[in-house]
Amino acid sequence: MHATDGRAVPPPPVPSLLSTPVLLWQSSGPRRLRIGAGRARAELARLTAAGALVLYDPAAPSAVELVHRHTCGPRTPIGPAALPLPVGEGVDAPRRVAREIARHGARTVAVVGGGSAMDTAKLAAVLAVGGEPRFTAGPRSGLALLSRTDRPAPTVIAFPTTLGTGSETSGVARLPIGERRSRLVCSTTLCPAGAVLDPCLTGTLPRPLLAAGALEILLRLTGPLLGPHLMADAAAEWLLEYAALVRRTADKLLSAGMLHSTDRSRCSDTEPAAALRLHLATVSAASHQVWPRVGVSPFAFLLWYFADTAATVTGTAKNAALARLFPAYLELALGVRGRSPWADGPRARRVARVLFPEAGPDPAHCREAAAELLRRWGIAPVAPLGADPGRLGSATVTSWPLALTGITAKDAAALYESANTPC
Repeated sequence: MHATDGRAVPPPPVPSLLSTPVLLWQSSGPRRLRIGAGRARAELARLTAAGALVLYDPAAPSAVELVHRHTCGPRTPIGPAALPLPVGEGVDAPRRVAREIARHGARTVAVVGGGSAMDTAKLAAVLAVGGEPRFTAGPRSGLALLSRTDRPAPTVIAFPTTLGTGSETSGVARLPIGERRSRLVCSTTLCPAGAVLDPCLTGTLPRPLLAAGALEILLRLTGPLLGPHLMADAAAEWLLEYAALVRRTADKLLSAGMLHSTDRSRCSDTEPAAALRLHLATVSAASHQVWPRVGVSPFAFLLWYFADTAATVTGTAKNAALARLFPAYLELALGVRGRSPWADGPRARRVARVLFPEAGPDPAHCREAAAELLRRWGIAPVAPLGADPGRLGSATVTSWPLALTGITAKDAAALYESANTPC
């Protein structure tokens, strides 16, 4: 290809480059990304030397170890501070952390922890400079926006200690508002300026959390494909290719022999389990960014809205709700002939052929294959959702009316009812 003046124009980046440490981030992604074993230690040492405020999840062993190594040692420079995050301590947690950020006058915040820890730190950084979440009272919408502020928020650098959430590269954060309710706050100011993906930080994750993370990545990729919204062909190809990659990688990682081979004392990019965790983390981080979302509606992942409502109403983990709903929703999507408010049937059938080739074209068999995959990963069987399907259906379409246009409360209740039927 050549420009009009005859100069050679380099070819556009291809999706396969996203599987390497040289990620091609668009403008909405982190400006600084570090990927590889040992990167967390090096980057946190640099940040603490520069006086960054370090926030960490005290319930994550790898976070505690990393932070104590660089903030409590004999060579620690004067200036940096490390504070445990009040993760899971209610609606006031982000504001409590915001007050600490303001008190320290922090210009850079490093957060080491899982999805909840990163969400808390991201929200706190914006609250510290006067930003305020804006949302409706009651259940009318699950979304919230942030008010503008005249002051720049502190720079946030994220060190995820878990897989799958993608909070380290996304512009959203979960805000608890009490009574088992929350809002998904959306703003470009919430996207961290940098992220560090280090397999040493996920070396202590038990099998259930590894499996839950793999499932969340898999469904973040396949959810938009199953849904009814229009999508650019290139984006669909990327999502499908990497969904298949995630399944293969998770199958290897979650095998008994691979899990038992992990030795954190020799964590490196070449250690088999560490390399697989790093691969999943890289795809997860990339899945939130612009390239795979080209031409995709922001409401394309319908399954997420059903799982979010079920998790909120019943007080269960979102991944547990996803696991319970996924096989039933897959069967429903495969039964759609063309496109309906529920799904794009032809695209869903392509997903099934790639992910579950052993099942054949029958939707019921594909549902069984999906349930079997979850069982093999150690996620399913999952207990029933524990709430009346009618109540869940009404809550879902009330909370997410724009995302679920064309789906009635009765329709939604039927999905919840089907999900409670064992495969």
